[in-house]
Amino acid sequence: MAYKIVMVDDILPITDVERKVLGQLDMTLEQHNCLTPNDAERLERLERVAGDADAVMTVGAKLDREAFARLKNCKVIGRYGGGIDNIDLEAATENGVVVTYVPVYCQEEVAALAVTLMLACERRLIQADKVVKSGDWKGSIKACAGARSHRGKTLGIVGFGAIGRTLVPLVRPFGIEVIAYDPYINLEHCKELGVRAVELQEIIETSDYISLHVPLTPQTRHMFGDKQFDQMKNDAILINTGRGAVVDQKALYTALKEGKIAAAGIDVLEAEPPNPEDPIFTLENVITSGHIAAATNESIERLRTLVSQGVVDVLSGKWPGVIANPKIKEKLTLQ
Repeated sequence: MAYKIVMVDDILPITDVERKVLGQLDMTLEQHNCLTPNDAERLERLERVAGDADAVMTVGAKLDREAFARLKNCKVIGRYGGGIDNIDLEAATENGVVVTYVPVYCQEEVAALAVTLMLACERRLIQADKVVKSGDWKGSIKACAGARSHRGKTLGIVGFGAIGRTLVPLVRPFGIEVIAYDPYINLEHCKELGVRAVELQEIIETSDYISLHVPLTPQTRHMFGDKQFDQMKNDAILINTGRGAVVDQKALYTALKEGKIAAAGIDVLEAEPPNPEDPIFTLENVITSGHIAAATNESIERLRTLVSQGVVDVLSGKWPGVIANPKIKEKLTLQ
């Protein structure tokens, strides 16, 4: 009997990459959209399209305790991406479901976008582009007034995992000093990269640029809010290519509007998809890039391959390479 595998959102369309990897199994593959802010509707759709599925794949569908109660045949969740904040791992474990994800597939892409946003904010690149395209060529000098040289500035990296470490050699040629904070920081990595490990408070108070690369957890939610923005330099630039809710977006709006900080480059927002009327979109000193940090042809192919292989592994009776809920090993016996 064929395994039933269901993609439960339509953020990424299924491609031949998934079909080739999943084709190692006798399976059927379907895609449905269960993304909706209405919980009752979301749960009804999940049960209807995936209640009997052996595996569920998702980018951003909310899979909470109520969802797992409806996924009665599910053995594995394959999450596209490095975050798992949309999945209740405790409920997955209680229901005997392995959650696999892909924490490392796009560190070069995300680090490169962080640098791009940092430089675009510093040089007022978007403002200059708008002025030139409006026909006011001479106005570009005025539009970028206040831009500073990057040389001699300090970049504070918050979260010194694979992406944070990849960022360091990208900014070194610009003559930027790098400091880093991570509660689990590896001092050997710091030594190898010539990075000074510091406390978060020092990054907040002294950095010209702050780049966020921490996962979203109860401890990191709104890690940057009114208090932190009040303590930052008023010409500092905040970059967030991690998770939107690490930053209190209302506080960020106020800080940008009142000049508490100079600018922000944010690939991620607190609510996604966002309300198009969100006041953050009215500000000239913020760049919003729409959660594209990982979006290159090469990284997306890696992501599709790895998440699909994780699903194949579990349905074949093997442990996948990466498990988000390792306590599941106490409940299941796989190779």
